[in-house]
Amino acid sequence: MSGDQSSDLLERVLASLDRAALAARLDQTAAVFDPAHGGTRKIVIFGTRFLGRQIAAAALKAGLELVAWADNDPAVQGSELLGAPVLSPAEAVARFDAEAVVVVGAFHSQAPRRQLADLGCRRIVRYAEFFWNFAEHLPALTGLTRPDTLLDQVDDIRRGFALLADETSRREFAGQIAWRCTLDDAALPPYRAARDTYFDPELVRLGEDESVVDCGAFDGDTLRIFLARCDGRFRRFYALEPDPDNRTALTGYLSALPADLRARITVLPHAVGDHDGTVRFSGGCGPASRLGAGTDFDGSCRRLDGVIDGAVSFIKMDVEGAEPSALAGAAALLTRHRPIVAVTAYHHSEHLWQLPQLLRRLAPDHRLFLRRYAEECWETVCYAIPPERLDGLSPFDQAPHA
Repeated sequence: MSGDQSSDLLERVLASLDRAALAARLDQTAAVFDPAHGGTRKIVIFGTRFLGRQIAAAALKAGLELVAWADNDPAVQGSELLGAPVLSPAEAVARFDAEAVVVVGAFHSQAPRRQLADLGCRRIVRYAEFFWNFAEHLPALTGLTRPDTLLDQVDDIRRGFALLADETSRREFAGQIAWRCTLDDAALPPYRAARDTYFDPELVRLGEDESVVDCGAFDGDTLRIFLARCDGRFRRFYALEPDPDNRTALTGYLSALPADLRARITVLPHAVGDHDGTVRFSGGCGPASRLGAGTDFDGSCRRLDGVIDGAVSFIKMDVEGAEPSALAGAAALLTRHRPIVAVTAYHHSEHLWQLPQLLRRLAPDHRLFLRRYAEECWETVCYAIPPERLDGLSPFDQAPHA
């Protein structure tokens, strides 16, 4: 695809996003919660985990009435949460479909929405639609923005899009802009297998001497993918994880590995950012634990430039919205060692177009790619790859087209 055709791809999407039509779409979702327009203030939340609880807190602040939870896990069915019963989805629909709307408390909402529709549920709202209506009551870290806010940033969107190196990335970018404004799943290209996250074989060929830095190591999920890909052949693996609960799970996983692998894996109890110091940290949220979101505990924040001593060939970052500051704190490593960088680009909508621009400044000749490993906009990764690491891989237009 030529540069002009690639540019037209985004411009066609932007031209299709009529502000009046988008405003009507927002009004339509708002009416679901407005009794004056046939809606209801009563809600059932499908999913009792992290996102479901975030939705519940926002709903209560907004004056909605939480009448029940729905969950497929028999272990929680029959319990009570925030004063509302936890039911099977079938029972929740049977009891409350006539009077409540069901809000899907899951980022990956297609399967729950199909399940609810098959049960005859008439009012199903995905998280993104709930966010559009009650964003002021939700944490800043949502991964979404309202369409009118997004369209106020079109010049910055164009700058980020222009830096992408291949047609697959540009289609993904343009599709996400359309989806984030319309929630039309058909606007998105198919997503890729979760097992390829961060080490996508189309883009990444691992050598036998890799030195990997995993920022946001969680319970070892990325390490598992890496070990499956490299078959135990690597030099060093640094796993940075500030949350004590996650770190306990990570060290438990490491304890079951062969001794020769454990000897090459170092666990560091740090968050990453653009400074060294102590930061407030919200923990106990599993993969969603993050900086600056609560008052759970004080954690150590370090610049990668100061904490990693030695050569680095691959840096992964999934740090729940702190990716720009984490990259800034790794500027010297990027210049000195020219690693592949794989950084999540979905924790804030703006990261979709801002992270390519930041990576271009920090690593001017790296090629920039975008890939997604889950439905909707989630698990999107921006790769910055030095051209010498692309030799022999799948053919694509490797040059930035602007």
